[in-house]
Amino acid sequence: MALVEEGLLDLTRFKTPNAVDVFYEREALGVKTWDIFDDVIGGYSGSVDQVFAIGGDGNLSKGKNQKANRFKPVVTYLGPFFLEKGKTKSHKITLPNYIGAVRAMVVAGDVRNEAFGNAEKSVPVLKPLMVLASLPRKLSPKEKVTLPVAVFAMDKKVKNVTIEVKTSNGIKVIGNKRQTINFDKPDEKMVYFELDVLKANGINSVEIIATGNGEKSTHKIELDVVNPNSITSKLIDKTVEVKQTQTISFDTFGVEDSNAAILELSTIPSINFSSRLAYLIQYPHGCVEQTTSSVFPQLFLNDIFDLTSDKKKEIQKNIENGIQRLGNFQKANGGLSYWMGETEVDDWGTTYAGHFLLEAEKKGFVLPLTFKSNFIAYQKKAARNWRQAYNSHSSDLEQAYRLYTLALAANPDLSAMNRLREFKQISNEAKWRLAATYALVGQKEASEKIMSSANLNFSGYKYYNYGSETRNRAMALETMLLTNNKNAKDVAKSIAKELSSNNYMNTQTTAFSLLSIGKMVVKNGGKSIDINYTNNGKSENIKTTSAFVQRTIKIKNGKNSIRIKNNDNNIVFARIINTGKLPLGDEISESRGLSVSLKYTDLTGKIINIHQLKQGQDFVAKITVSNPKNETVKNIALTQIFPSGWEIVNTRFTDFGSTTKSDARYTDIRDDRVNFYFDLNQQSKKSETKTFTVLLNAGYLGTYYLPGIQVEAMYDNDYMVRTKGNWVEVVK
Repeated sequence: MALVEEGLLDLTRFKTPNAVDVFYEREALGVKTWDIFDDVIGGYSGSVDQVFAIGGDGNLSKGKNQKANRFKPVVTYLGPFFLEKGKTKSHKITLPNYIGAVRAMVVAGDVRNEAFGNAEKSVPVLKPLMVLASLPRKLSPKEKVTLPVAVFAMDKKVKNVTIEVKTSNGIKVIGNKRQTINFDKPDEKMVYFELDVLKANGINSVEIIATGNGEKSTHKIELDVVNPNSITSKLIDKTVEVKQTQTISFDTFGVEDSNAAILELSTIPSINFSSRLAYLIQYPHGCVEQTTSSVFPQLFLNDIFDLTSDKKKEIQKNIENGIQRLGNFQKANGGLSYWMGETEVDDWGTTYAGHFLLEAEKKGFVLPLTFKSNFIAYQKKAARNWRQAYNSHSSDLEQAYRLYTLALAANPDLSAMNRLREFKQISNEAKWRLAATYALVGQKEASEKIMSSANLNFSGYKYYNYGSETRNRAMALETMLLTNNKNAKDVAKSIAKELSSNNYMNTQTTAFSLLSIGKMVVKNGGKSIDINYTNNGKSENIKTTSAFVQRTIKIKNGKNSIRIKNNDNNIVFARIINTGKLPLGDEISESRGLSVSLKYTDLTGKIINIHQLKQGQDFVAKITVSNPKNETVKNIALTQIFPSGWEIVNTRFTDFGSTTKSDARYTDIRDDRVNFYFDLNQQSKKSETKTFTVLLNAGYLGTYYLPGIQVEAMYDNDYMVRTKGNWVEVVK
């Protein structure tokens, strides 16, 4: 038996299952196939047990980034039951707070007599008194919203109804929390409450309680209260000498309860590892390169950091999620697209993601089914089809990196390696990666000969294959570590200096830099750490052979201090990464390289004032981006977050003619924002201009914050625009 709300069933036009059609259907093939993988996996427990985390699925509901569960669907499944001949049985089912209709479906069968049947009935769900309310899916601090409450008196006895609103901490009802309305007959009436979001953060709730003439009805709404501003970090560095004690004092900043702090200790000068890694993990765009970059350095965190067990579990979960997501980028031919769903294969992204997955497999992680074999087949075919391109800045490096992954997968293509080695105009970057490839297959002499003609001068390299000069230097360091090159230490110092600076590094550069430094620490090891630190009156002693220690520290709003005592005979470098979110309106605007304009129009194209919109009004946001320099700029990300009281109309499932359009390679529509990803190509006469439109609706009465627009070239810091936001209102 099943009990499901009609609205859900209507989405797919679901029909009550008819067992007769299934059991008596004609089959083209009389053999059904299946695998018994789950039954035999235990036979290999020695090699795979380390991969799987033991625990029930109850852990899934306790994730770190929980979201409000706004819509609790009515879906109940019961059975199977046995009903004797002539008997009647009843089942009592408690439904969640729901108004509408549900379909009761019964499927029955008598196997001995080969008799099957089904029955269904639509049942309205109603009570003498019902209440229903609506709010935006999310709100931001300092916003004000009108809460509409619909009260349904479905019985003549319901005359006087009292409606009360209860809110969680941080959301305040402006004015009276309780209102009374009268009914002369069964009817529907509306009441309104004004809500003010104070300092709420995270999951909050608003509960409406209606009582009258002995009847009671409640409606509870969960919603997220979030500050749309990005996380800002402040760094504090201290050196703790031998047998000395240092106290680090700092103040929290930004919005209350948005703060966090990490203590990082190391026996080598700080390389800003935690901050750079946090940048990768928090970067909001999910292409194949950035998905890989966010998890690649985490493979080596457990090798170089002394981490808590909770942090280790978090890292394992991040890597597993990254592996699963990357599997969705793979096409039928084995290559990976840059954006999920694109038909064209991105060669560098394919090799980069494959490199990560091969390294992950060595660490004991399970790859998606058939991923590796299909990846190797694609790489071999691409390696054979590669042709020397004398005018290309990246083609030979792509080929060298491709051959490197084939060698890493124990499927080297020696003929393609030799062909690239004979390429007279092979680039400096390709030499380093090709030398690593020969080292992997055991041809030390060939590897050293290639390196002898290579150098570390990567100047003039301009963001090819999402990289930079520092990225190429980090790739060279990987080769040096593989071949025990004596210059590795000096190269590592230069990369560490870049990491510890405040200089911009794109995701690819950051990932390779952290990856190479991580491998350096794993290979050479580090001095032990023996310290004692006191945080808010609680002390912890850390004694480890790891070169890095990372601890999340508990902080309170306002002033905080950490006392660190060094018990060892070596110098310890301490760093506090203090993070928080700036209040709405305090974000910093900046502009370089790109030109952006944003205007709002009604559906006829007439410009409108969005600072005060009428509830229910449909309108269009038009965002135009151009490059005044008339240069080709690749991989641009445009992010526009919209106010809580506006709703994005997803026109991919509706017919709005030419009202909305997009010239983007990839579009990501979410509850509160739209991301467009595109390129601006150089043209003969003037720079290319692209316009993106979003259909919106002013859905909820109230005062809301409209964040500024952000446009950035994801791998080139010379192109970036960020504007300040402003307050808007939706009125009756």
